Amino acid sequence: MARRFTVPGIDELASRIPLDRFKPPVNLQVRRPPGMPPKVPPWFFREIAYFSYAIPIGGPVDGETTTQEDIFTVSVLTGAVRRITDDRSLPMMKSDRDPAWSPSRTSLAIHTGTDSGDPVRIVVIDRASGSVIQDLVPGHSPEWLDAGTILFLDVVDAGTDAARADVFCVDTATRSVSRITDVGVGGTIGSLSWHHSAGLALGYAEEGGSSPRYSIAVIPAAAVGMARSSGTPVPRAGLTFVTPAVTRAATPDWSPSGDRIAVSTWTDGSPSRVGVLSVATGSLDLVPGPSAAEPGLGDSGPVFSRDGRLLAFTRGQEDEWSEIWLHTIASGRNRQLTDDLRTRFKGALDW
Repeated sequence: MARRFTVPGIDELASRIPLDRFKPPVNLQVRRPPGMPPKVPPWFFREIAYFSYAIPIGGPVDGETTTQEDIFTVSVLTGAVRRITDDRSLPMMKSDRDPAWSPSRTSLAIHTGTDSGDPVRIVVIDRASGSVIQDLVPGHSPEWLDAGTILFLDVVDAGTDAARADVFCVDTATRSVSRITDVGVGGTIGSLSWHHSAGLALGYAEEGGSSPRYSIAVIPAAAVGMARSSGTPVPRAGLTFVTPAVTRAATPDWSPSGDRIAVSTWTDGSPSRVGVLSVATGSLDLVPGPSAAEPGLGDSGPVFSRDGRLLAFTRGQEDEWSEIWLHTIASGRNRQLTDDLRTRFKGALDW
């Protein structure tokens, strides 16, 4: 029988290039094999945004003596890391988290707060300088709905036993706020992802009682639009669960085609893993986990590249350190993108 072979895609070739040898602009002298796509995929020259902090033990890390949380980006091509916000010199604890690229990619929505006790707020920062362009409203976990609207989470009935998080949106020009969901007492929303046609994917949780639920739910795009225009939020009954109650899943991220959702998943007593959920069938394909030498490391927070062919996710020790990895879906190949020698935690990736 003749040997079968597959022509590698440009993402596979890129994953084999020693990226630390290159600095932008890069001229890759790669001869395109037959069947190779003529265009460079859209993820190739993009940066992944994330927040990061260090836990200094025995001395400063990158000049940091506290666990200040700042916004960074990393180049997918070169692995070069760029710091966007820098709170190392502040006397108080400050947290910049959960960056979300604007549609134009000239700015980032983040949530920011200090240990002063004031509410965490949604702000928009310049991608180059990190300076605040717009200070909007209290809330966290921003996600752009369109060029002038940001979805976010905020706490309802704060300070009571009924406290929970729901989805809201803010018009960046007028700062007017609309409530999108009302999941009711007993439920809460921990994460979200927007797709213009597939709708709003949510990491939904019910943590009370003996059988907590952590599931992925979807609200159709039309229902989100109706909630904005009518002022009547979508109730829990309007959520369609795409993972069963027995499957623990969170941190959804839509594929560009809107037919798959990248998720984090876990079981009690085991580290988290990441995978790709097919919305139509409910099947969940897991990304290969850490090596047998370090089975206790966890994978979390996967996000799709713009062409849907790769995932970026973090791998590390919970709350202590993590590095960003890339996974090529077609081949199942993983490769490490960042390497801070296990001195920094990274999270909330946005590609």
